[in-house]
Amino acid sequence: MAMPSEDWCLVVDEQDVNVPSEDRRHCQMERANLISVTKLCVKALMETSLKQGKAFQDDHPQLVQLLLVLELALKHRLKAKRTLLGQRRTFWTAIETFEKMSPDFGNSVENIQNMPGIRTLVGRGRAWLRLVLMQKKMADFFQTMSSQKAMLKELYDVGSVMLSEEAAIISGMLVGLNSMDYNVMMKGEDFDRTPGVLDLVFYLSDSAPPPKPVEEELEQGELSQLLDQKCFLEEMNRKLEASVERYQSRLQTSEETSSALAEKVQMLVNQVSTLTSECDRLKRLLETSTSQLQKSMGTMADDKNLELETLIQSRAGLNDLYLAAQKSLEAETRLRQQTEQELSVLRAVRDDKEGAMMLLEKSVMEKQETVTSLRKQLEELKDLNMKMTNQLKTSQELQQRDANKIKALESKVSQLTSSSRQLEKDLEVAHTTMETVEQTCKDLGTRLQEVQLDKNTAESNYSIEKQWRIALKADLQREKDRVVELTSENREYKALKKEHAELQEKYACLQDTTSEQEMALVELGKQLSACVFVWGCDSPFVAT
Repeated sequence: MAMPSEDWCLVVDEQDVNVPSEDRRHCQMERANLISVTKLCVKALMETSLKQGKAFQDDHPQLVQLLLVLELALKHRLKAKRTLLGQRRTFWTAIETFEKMSPDFGNSVENIQNMPGIRTLVGRGRAWLRLVLMQKKMADFFQTMSSQKAMLKELYDVGSVMLSEEAAIISGMLVGLNSMDYNVMMKGEDFDRTPGVLDLVFYLSDSAPPPKPVEEELEQGELSQLLDQKCFLEEMNRKLEASVERYQSRLQTSEETSSALAEKVQMLVNQVSTLTSECDRLKRLLETSTSQLQKSMGTMADDKNLELETLIQSRAGLNDLYLAAQKSLEAETRLRQQTEQELSVLRAVRDDKEGAMMLLEKSVMEKQETVTSLRKQLEELKDLNMKMTNQLKTSQELQQRDANKIKALESKVSQLTSSSRQLEKDLEVAHTTMETVEQTCKDLGTRLQEVQLDKNTAESNYSIEKQWRIALKADLQREKDRVVELTSENREYKALKKEHAELQEKYACLQDTTSEQEMALVELGKQLSACVFVWGCDSPFVAT
């Protein structure tokens, strides 16, 4: 059973925004079909990975089917808008619009754009799908694309998979692909050719699969557990790398802010020096103005005395001169008052500048102290992060050792149980033989009275049977000792199992502490950023 690969799930009417009920049912059926086929492809690929236990090649049929389904999901109800060059919009143009959402997304798109040998946009989209699958970032990028609904509405019509809630389901299913390895050849491949068809024979079968034996189920369970642990470790490693990068960026920003603060401090010092030089110049000007004023006042007083003497000696015809002198005196007094006012203003300006200098020096000292404290806190956070990673590694190694010990003890216990069952069977046989021997002894006692001639032979047989019984009793005692040893070993196994449970609890506590410390680090970063923002807003540098 096969399906066409191109536009088998597209709706013809692309201009109608208000989707009718029939088209809505078609869209729902198409989305349901895509979700079901994607689920079947991912499930089949994971089962094949569990069975094979090796990396997938690019020509694996189930991998090709999964890539084809993802391409159909990205094409579903894509708006058929033509570009300026006359080309139809493809799903690669939709991928390029999300280039700036994250650095990893942009790097992957740039790698495909720089790849030679690909002529069409559809070929670039197929190459991008294979590259992202090989980098184990398919689920993250799909989640990034499905979360941007405003951008998707410009690219897809109503009822598409990317605009619906099923996109989150697809991204959740794609998380399981991160536990597998892929070997995809990007060079020399012809991505421009039309792909094959969607073959459902891999996922549909009339007969039910035969029941698997218990050992295979146990092996598959162990393999799935190992794969889950691998996924968990990769996720933890990714989170640790992200936190390290975040702390490095914070450290870089703090260093940049500290350098900026140092430059601002230097500028303030230069401004302070210029202000002090201006204050000195104003002081000198004030001293010269006061000396000149005093000289002028002295000369005015002398002139006034002379004029009074001349007025007393010659009172006739000097009224006009007296009035002129009085006017000049009033003008000089006004000039003196103005100079005194200017002097008081200059003194107030000098006091304000000195106060501003004191405040600036105090704020600079406080900011230097905060920068040193922030650096100390960052160093402490780095040390604590390193300690937590080392503790996590040691706990994982201890857990692996305990798991190996438990497996060895379980194999040993299984061997001991089989040997104990065999010994119980031997004991039952010995009991039956003893009962038969006792019966024969009774028969021989009765026959001893009747047959005197067979007495010697009966006595010899009796001695042989007695030795045999003694040997059987010795064997029984040895088997009892063996059972006691087995019970002691079983107790040791229970103690080891209890220790393993305690170690698991400690590991869970360590995980809780790491999560709490990560939350504390996030809160501390938020507080630091808020402090830096408030510090930048309330800084007195702008006022000066």
